[in-house]
Amino acid sequence: MRRVGIVGDGLAGLIAARSAAQSGAEVLIFARSEPIGGLAAPVHADAEWLFDRIPLNWNRTSYLATLLKSMGVGIHSRRMIHTRMAFILDEKRHTLPGNKGLFWKSNRNDALEADWLSVVKATKAKDLSNLEGAAKHMATLLSVLWSFNTTPNLEALEHHTVRNFGRIPTDGWAGVSGRLIAACSQWDVTFHTEGPVLGFRRDKNGNVDGIKRKGRIMPVDAVIQAHNRSDSTIYGRYIGTYGNFMLPHVALWDVDREVLLVDLGRFVTDRIPKEHRNKVTMFHCFAFGDQNDAAERVETVLDSQCSGWRKGIIQDFQIEDLRLPIIPEHEYEDGIYYAHVENAELIGKMAANSLLPEG
Repeated sequence: MRRVGIVGDGLAGLIAARSAAQSGAEVLIFARSEPIGGLAAPVHADAEWLFDRIPLNWNRTSYLATLLKSMGVGIHSRRMIHTRMAFILDEKRHTLPGNKGLFWKSNRNDALEADWLSVVKATKAKDLSNLEGAAKHMATLLSVLWSFNTTPNLEALEHHTVRNFGRIPTDGWAGVSGRLIAACSQWDVTFHTEGPVLGFRRDKNGNVDGIKRKGRIMPVDAVIQAHNRSDSTIYGRYIGTYGNFMLPHVALWDVDREVLLVDLGRFVTDRIPKEHRNKVTMFHCFAFGDQNDAAERVETVLDSQCSGWRKGIIQDFQIEDLRLPIIPEHEYEDGIYYAHVENAELIGKMAANSLLPEG
């Protein structure tokens, strides 16, 4: 039986682990620490509220959604309609229009309705390069919620203009990773959370045959690198506090400060302990761009839009170095397999069976 070591406990690593184990390998996942799940893990081991590290929209037609359905553990989600989103400019909220669609035409004398029509036309033409002003701000907000990228994203806008809304996974992205962790456990995948991987050992022929941890080396027959992240970072702060500070909105994008606020407190109440439901705001706060003043920018937006938010804080966590996944350049290089979410199932099978990608 081949022993496959997987570096990275995020969704790609979990998918690859399940696949390799199903293919007959002994599988070991190496994570820096608990909780398991990478960017889809709970924000902290002590968090009683189910925050998302990154509250991305759930794509019900994605590879990941299809995989979970095929496993019999599909994800339930709720709509995040546009009229509950707004961008902030000069401290004022501008709510997205409610009437929309790929073939929608405005019959109202409303500036944002006209700007939304510009977004729809640009999306239909598959050219977002000329979006400006309010149209660009709306496109940016929807794109950030879709991919956490501040550049308007065509896939995000096609989804929003055709289907008219985003969706949030009801039990969070931790629910997604939890389903995959349970599946891995059923196949006897073992998890090692005793600190970071420090490197790889190679035999006299240059083949990787071990994974180095502090004070020990774990022998393996194959390695999958599933922790491929961007060099740039995003600051995240997660706050549960008494009061309803963002109503009527659940998502706010501050254009000038590049700060996103998302409140899931009244949106997916099952993520909050019963005694606090319908009484609180469940802030997910993120600062993009220059990280030197990231924490300060988040608090400035909170003070501007949600006066009094500090008074009733129940939970408060921060992650200063969120780094988004990237697709590696190669599937196999220098004796190491490289996995991302959409190829991880195939990479797991290849590593278990000592196969190499074509080309």
